[in-house]
Amino acid sequence: MNEKFSISESWDNVLGETGLELVQNIFEQALNLFLTPKKEDIFNAFKYTDFEAVKVLILGQDPYPNPAHAHGLAFSSRAEKCPASLKNIFKVINKNFATNFEFKTWELTSWAEQGVMLLNTALTFYDEKSQNKNLKLWKPFIDLVLEKLSKKNSPLVVMLWGNKAQERALPFFEGKENVLVLTSTHPSPLGAGKGDNCFIECNHFKACNDFLKQHKLSEIDWFMVN
Repeated sequence: MNEKFSISESWDNVLGETGLELVQNIFEQALNLFLTPKKEDIFNAFKYTDFEAVKVLILGQDPYPNPAHAHGLAFSSRAEKCPASLKNIFKVINKNFATNFEFKTWELTSWAEQGVMLLNTALTFYDEKSQNKNLKLWKPFIDLVLEKLSKKNSPLVVMLWGNKAQERALPFFEGKENVLVLTSTHPSPLGAGKGDNCFIECNHFKACNDFLKQHKLSEIDWFMVN
């Protein structure tokens, strides 16, 4: 890669030269074996949400395997049919705000533009057999991003759904001042309704907005989808 590697001006400044060299190395390795998302969409979570603008972090695992779905934002989809996990997310949003809003598109770019960082722990996907290898490849960079976010001076809401997200991110955010950590089971149909802390019964979206309001920050319009 001859040209200088860049994600976005905001994140370039935060990551610094060492961080950008790290991600360039990972990116070049990932390009040798990846299926989704499209190359130009891999860093969309950073391009749509400047570091200074991050008010909420939602941590997913890896991109959708289907190219019609994946576009670089966790849980967000450009496909015609709503993914099952996102369907449950929309269901809980309606429940949190006692509404019956009909979501007609599944792309969450407008959330990202409001300060919701939709980050996956691997930014590329190839196949199920390569999943662990992919997660391991991206780990040093994602850990650096989580570390930078954990040191932000401004209030932050962190939503961690499922054991994998919690195991990965809790060490960075637990006990941090001005950080609200919200945990539950994963929104996928396999876990959304199971256990004492099940996703389908959580109040994360309302709790998030209450926290932001309390800290005099603008609330997220969760009903605004692209």
